[in-house]
Amino acid sequence: MAYRFSASKLVSAGLVGSLALSACVPVVTPGIPTVTVTRGTATPEEAELQRRSNALQKTIIEGAATGAAAGAALSLANGGDNFWRNVLVGAVVGGVAGSYVASLQRNFSDRESQLKQARKDIKATNSDVAATLNVMRTVQRREVAEINELRAALAAGRTDSASLAARISVAEANLADMEGAIDGAENRAAEFTQARAAIAAEPGNGNIDGELSELQNRIAQMRAVAEDLSKNI
Repeated sequence: MAYRFSASKLVSAGLVGSLALSACVPVVTPGIPTVTVTRGTATPEEAELQRRSNALQKTIIEGAATGAAAGAALSLANGGDNFWRNVLVGAVVGGVAGSYVASLQRNFSDRESQLKQARKDIKATNSDVAATLNVMRTVQRREVAEINELRAALAAGRTDSASLAARISVAEANLADMEGAIDGAENRAAEFTQARAAIAAEPGNGNIDGELSELQNRIAQMRAVAEDLSKNI
């Protein structure tokens, strides 16, 4: 997915140094002030961002079913519950709006058990979102640094506008993955909010308000990272 600097012809030692920090090994050809950009493979962080974005765009039920199908979790700690089996069946049929609440109510007869599962699910989502946020920050910092470096090279006559445009297209692709992750996290937050309204209407310790607040805070941080990248490309 990513373009990387293929700096076969550079003059600026400063640009060479910064590219080396980006895991590039430029070759300097004195007197030929050109910086080129070639198609390369995605960095590990870019690949992880794309994977996490795709995962977050699944509904809570689809995500749980995918994990169970992969062998991550096929049963609950209390043994005899068939929740994940039903979740897998529901995911095959296809997750629809409200299906998460319906699954909780179908598979757990009492409010306490429903809340216990909802709290477990939202904590898992919070963990996924936190990890995605960290990757987003890593990608955003590198994107901005490399684009600014190319802009400086263009201003100094050491590259051309096509090279800068090619690099910006990579940043835009990564930004699209960030926005997908944000959309997915917001959709999950909406599902948890529906669950909160349906099974935990009373205020106090017997609800998931704290976890929901944590999720919303992380989504706001994700949005800030994406907005900063958008401003700089």
